[in-house]
Amino acid sequence: MPKAKRATFRLALVGLLGLSSLAAVADRAAAAVPPEQVLPDSTLFFLKVPDVAKFREAFLASTYGQIYADPAMAASRADFVERVKPFSDKLKEQLGVSLKELVELPAGFAVAAIPLEGAKPDVALAIVADAGGNAAKLAEVLTKGNKEAEKQGAKVAVETFKGNPLHVVTPPRQAAGGDAVKPMVWTYSGSTFLLGGDIDVVKDLATNVEGRASASLAAGDAFARTQKKIGDPAAHAVWFADVVRLIKYAVQVNAEGNDAQAQQLVFQIQALGLDGLKSVGGALALNSGGYSSLTKTFFNAPAAGVKGLLKIFSFPPAALRPEPWVPANVASYQTFSWDLHNAYKAIEDLVNQFQPGMLNVLEQQLVGPEGGQPLSFQKDLFAPLGNRVTMISDFKKPIKEDSQRVVLAIALSDAKTFQASFDRIMDLTHANPKKREFQGSTIYEFELPDMPAQNGVQPQLKGPVSMTIAKDSLFVTTDGTLLEQVLRPGAVALSESPEYQAVAKQLPEKVSGMTFARPDEQARLTYDMFKSGRFEQALKQGMAASRPGQDVPDLPRLVNPDKLPDFEVFAKYLTLGGSYSVMDDDGLVQTGFSLPKANP
Repeated sequence: MPKAKRATFRLALVGLLGLSSLAAVADRAAAAVPPEQVLPDSTLFFLKVPDVAKFREAFLASTYGQIYADPAMAASRADFVERVKPFSDKLKEQLGVSLKELVELPAGFAVAAIPLEGAKPDVALAIVADAGGNAAKLAEVLTKGNKEAEKQGAKVAVETFKGNPLHVVTPPRQAAGGDAVKPMVWTYSGSTFLLGGDIDVVKDLATNVEGRASASLAAGDAFARTQKKIGDPAAHAVWFADVVRLIKYAVQVNAEGNDAQAQQLVFQIQALGLDGLKSVGGALALNSGGYSSLTKTFFNAPAAGVKGLLKIFSFPPAALRPEPWVPANVASYQTFSWDLHNAYKAIEDLVNQFQPGMLNVLEQQLVGPEGGQPLSFQKDLFAPLGNRVTMISDFKKPIKEDSQRVVLAIALSDAKTFQASFDRIMDLTHANPKKREFQGSTIYEFELPDMPAQNGVQPQLKGPVSMTIAKDSLFVTTDGTLLEQVLRPGAVALSESPEYQAVAKQLPEKVSGMTFARPDEQARLTYDMFKSGRFEQALKQGMAASRPGQDVPDLPRLVNPDKLPDFEVFAKYLTLGGSYSVMDDDGLVQTGFSLPKANP
């Protein structure tokens, strides 16, 4: 008995010393290797929150946090807490931490999707988390999670790898010899915890937990280029997607082991030039730099490798500001510089690649009943176009799902020539739209055929489509009333409004594109839809459309619409926002922002 007590005491002492040393290592959280240096360069997708505490603080200080903390939200907050309480209580009972305590354990983390090697393409999710001073607690929680999994029929195996325990939790179906499912594998090194759905992936991460000498995600050209473009030390979250590898993975999945089909898909992708977009990545910062929120997104498409479809989208920077015809009261304004003449050349090259001379054949067929010169796509349609496309929108009152009005405008460099081409197209196609005169312009109204519902979802586009050529632009809309507002003289222009001018101060002199948005009316629509239950209904319809023939799962209701305060509570926090994009030889960088409100 004394020997047993001494053995137990020694075991407890070793355990305490182990936990103490683990906590001591965790205190050196600043020395943790960034997860992008731990992850392999084959990573498909990456999301990182480098400092959870700072992210939480910034969120609470941002507009979103202020809305949540508003006294009028007390009933809704209490209802939310009550709804998650059973889950939180169960966590406390089983793992020793509440939901709030659990999310506060990691100091920072990253989530990644890593492709698996093998005959059948597959992907494993992996988490690299720095627990900081909570390393011992997180290890305890995960160990308790192992025991709870065993109670549910899972099989837990523990081995030593790189001097640390490696836990493999096999779900019940696989443990019982049923359908194969991914295990949950976890281990740690110092304050860094590694979790994933594949044992080889976790072992690889554990082997390189101090950083890879080469072939890491951080060392890849696409990732490094992205960080250079969006790098912001104040960013609270960053993400990255390797488009080239994602396309390759999608090809393997669709080919289902058929090498010939895979090669054909690769050829089509290369022919279309879709491989010219190398990656996409971005960053988010809240309540930072004078903004309520700030996002940056980089589309990595080096000019030297752009061809095919991507060559159509050339957006050279220009001095873009709202046209004089844009009304001051629009809800949103979007414009971008588009080299449409280059776009036509790219379209012609792409068509000729698959069917040489096809555009010329089509042009020869576009001859009127009395003969004459055929219609030239380049000279008669694209040459009169300018290099700018604009879209404005607002909402009819009362605001409902179908209240939004949108007008699309394409700038014209030669309106007279384009009008003549438009008239010829009407004759060639025997189109017979309704015509009406308004403010000296002819508005053409084209009726749309009834579109059948797809998987129970009715198309939203309804006619008639109205078109006119005026103010050196081709205007297209499905609501003629907003078009009339554009054509009517004497209205105050958006460029003169103080709201737009506040946003314009954040814009560089030359941009490839820019947006301006008043969130009030769009937010009112979203609020009303959520409050009435139509938002949930729309989500279910969308899920049904994406899963034909399958049952739509019930959606958890974490927020009771009946507990929400009046819309005015939200409206006082809504702020102006905008964005701008700039294209260069590396690709395109888009910056989006919302401005803070001094006294909501």
